[in-house]
Amino acid sequence: MTFDEALSVLKKRGQKMTPQRSTVLRILMESARPLTAQEVHREVTKLHPHVSLDTVYRNLTLLTDVGLVHQSNLQNRDVARFEFQGSEHRHYAICLNCHKTIRLDWCPVETKLMTQALRKQFAIVKHAFEVYGYCAECHFALSASA
Repeated sequence: MTFDEALSVLKKRGQKMTPQRSTVLRILMESARPLTAQEVHREVTKLHPHVSLDTVYRNLTLLTDVGLVHQSNLQNRDVARFEFQGSEHRHYAICLNCHKTIRLDWCPVETKLMTQALRKQFAIVKHAFEVYGYCAECHFALSASA
Protein backbone atom coordinates (compact mmCIF):
# COMPACT_ATOMS: atom_id res chain seq x y z
CA MET A 1 0.00 0.00 0.00
CA THR A 2 1.30 3.44 -0.89
CA PHE A 3 1.14 6.57 1.23
CA ASP A 4 -1.58 7.99 -1.04
CA GLU A 5 -3.66 4.81 -0.62
CA ALA A 6 -3.27 5.08 3.16
CA LEU A 7 -4.39 8.70 2.94
CA SER A 8 -7.46 7.54 1.00
CA VAL A 9 -8.29 5.03 3.78
CA LEU A 10 -8.11 7.82 6.36
CA LYS A 11 -10.33 10.11 4.28
CA LYS A 12 -12.92 7.34 3.82
CA ARG A 13 -12.99 6.97 7.62
CA GLY A 14 -13.53 10.73 8.05
CA GLN A 15 -10.00 11.44 9.31
CA LYS A 16 -7.61 14.17 8.21
CA MET A 17 -3.91 13.77 7.50
CA THR A 18 -2.22 16.15 9.92
CA PRO A 19 1.53 16.81 9.66
CA GLN A 20 2.17 14.77 12.81
CA ARG A 21 -0.01 11.87 11.61
CA SER A 22 1.72 11.96 8.26
CA THR A 23 5.11 11.73 9.96
CA VAL A 24 4.02 8.86 12.22
CA LEU A 25 2.64 6.95 9.23
CA ARG A 26 5.77 7.51 7.12
CA ILE A 27 8.04 6.39 9.98
CA LEU A 28 6.09 3.14 10.33
CA MET A 29 5.92 2.59 6.56
CA GLU A 30 9.69 2.99 6.24
CA SER A 31 10.62 0.87 9.26
CA ALA A 32 11.92 -2.66 8.71
CA ARG A 33 10.60 -3.76 12.12
CA PRO A 34 7.77 -3.00 14.55
CA LEU A 35 8.50 0.09 16.67
CA THR A 36 7.52 1.14 20.18
CA ALA A 37 5.64 4.39 20.68
CA GLN A 38 8.80 5.80 22.26
CA GLU A 39 10.85 4.92 19.16
CA VAL A 40 8.22 6.54 16.92
CA HIS A 41 8.18 9.61 19.18
CA ARG A 42 11.98 9.91 19.00
CA GLU A 43 11.79 9.95 15.18
CA VAL A 44 8.78 12.31 15.04
CA THR A 45 10.50 14.91 17.24
CA LYS A 46 13.32 15.17 14.71
CA LEU A 47 10.82 16.89 12.38
CA HIS A 48 8.31 18.18 14.93
CA PRO A 49 10.27 18.94 18.14
CA HIS A 50 7.23 19.94 20.21
CA VAL A 51 5.09 16.84 19.55
CA SER A 52 4.29 15.04 22.80
CA LEU A 53 4.37 11.30 23.40
CA ASP A 54 0.60 11.56 24.03
CA THR A 55 0.10 12.92 20.51
CA VAL A 56 2.10 10.02 19.10
CA TYR A 57 -0.01 7.53 21.11
CA ARG A 58 -3.26 9.15 19.89
CA ASN A 59 -2.09 8.93 16.28
CA LEU A 60 -0.93 5.31 16.70
CA THR A 61 -4.32 4.44 18.21
CA LEU A 62 -6.21 6.14 15.37
CA LEU A 63 -4.06 4.48 12.69
CA THR A 64 -4.62 1.13 14.43
CA ASP A 65 -8.38 1.72 14.66
CA VAL A 66 -8.66 2.42 10.91
CA GLY A 67 -6.66 -0.73 10.13
CA LEU A 68 -3.48 0.81 8.73
CA VAL A 69 -1.28 -0.10 11.69
CA HIS A 70 -1.02 -3.31 13.68
CA GLN A 71 -0.34 -3.20 17.41
CA SER A 72 1.29 -6.25 18.91
CA ASN A 73 2.01 -6.99 22.53
CA LEU A 74 4.53 -9.74 22.01
CA GLN A 75 5.15 -12.06 24.95
CA ASN A 76 8.34 -11.30 26.89
CA ARG A 77 8.26 -7.68 25.73
CA ASP A 78 7.61 -4.79 28.08
CA VAL A 79 5.78 -2.52 25.64
CA ALA A 80 3.50 -2.64 22.64
CA ARG A 81 5.00 -2.41 19.17
CA PHE A 82 3.42 -0.82 16.12
CA GLU A 83 3.87 -1.73 12.48
CA PHE A 84 2.37 -0.45 9.25
CA GLN A 85 0.26 -3.22 7.79
CA GLY A 86 -1.66 -1.55 5.01
CA SER A 87 -4.15 -4.08 3.75
CA GLU A 88 -2.40 -7.16 5.15
CA HIS A 89 -1.79 -8.50 8.63
CA ARG A 90 1.31 -10.20 9.93
CA HIS A 91 2.35 -12.94 12.32
CA TYR A 92 5.64 -13.61 14.08
CA ALA A 93 8.05 -16.21 15.43
CA ILE A 94 9.80 -14.90 18.55
CA CYS A 95 13.05 -16.25 20.04
CA LEU A 96 12.68 -16.95 23.76
CA ASN A 97 16.40 -16.33 24.31
CA CYS A 98 17.43 -13.22 22.34
CA HIS A 99 13.87 -11.96 21.58
CA LYS A 100 14.60 -11.74 17.85
CA THR A 101 11.31 -11.33 15.98
CA ILE A 102 10.90 -13.06 12.61
CA ARG A 103 7.96 -12.09 10.42
CA LEU A 104 6.06 -15.04 8.96
CA ASP A 105 5.11 -14.71 5.30
CA TRP A 106 1.70 -16.34 5.63
CA CYS A 107 -1.28 -16.64 7.95
CA PRO A 108 -1.44 -20.14 9.42
CA VAL A 109 -4.91 -19.78 10.95
CA GLU A 110 -6.92 -17.87 8.39
CA THR A 111 -8.74 -20.52 6.33
CA LYS A 112 -9.76 -22.99 9.04
CA LEU A 113 -10.50 -20.28 11.61
CA MET A 114 -12.67 -18.29 9.21
CA THR A 115 -14.59 -21.39 8.15
CA GLN A 116 -15.31 -22.38 11.75
CA ALA A 117 -16.28 -18.84 12.71
CA LEU A 118 -18.75 -18.58 9.83
CA ARG A 119 -20.25 -21.91 10.83
CA LYS A 120 -20.72 -20.60 14.40
CA GLN A 121 -22.08 -17.27 13.08
CA PHE A 122 -19.20 -15.27 14.53
CA ALA A 123 -17.72 -12.30 12.63
CA ILE A 124 -13.95 -12.11 13.14
CA VAL A 125 -12.52 -8.62 12.74
CA LYS A 126 -8.87 -9.39 13.59
CA HIS A 127 -6.59 -11.98 15.14
CA ALA A 128 -3.02 -12.40 16.34
CA PHE A 129 -0.71 -15.38 16.05
CA GLU A 130 2.75 -15.75 17.59
CA VAL A 131 5.08 -18.74 17.71
CA TYR A 132 7.74 -19.01 20.42
CA GLY A 133 10.96 -20.98 20.20
CA TYR A 134 14.64 -20.40 19.43
CA CYS A 135 16.24 -18.74 16.42
CA ALA A 136 19.00 -20.69 14.65
CA GLU A 137 21.82 -18.88 16.48
CA CYS A 138 20.33 -19.37 19.95
CA HIS A 139 19.30 -22.97 19.25
CA PHE A 140 22.86 -23.78 18.17
CA ALA A 141 24.36 -21.97 21.20
CA LEU A 142 21.97 -23.65 23.65
CA SER A 143 22.58 -27.09 22.08
CA ALA A 144 26.35 -26.62 22.21
CA SER A 145 26.32 -25.67 25.88
CA ALA A 146 24.18 -28.65 26.94
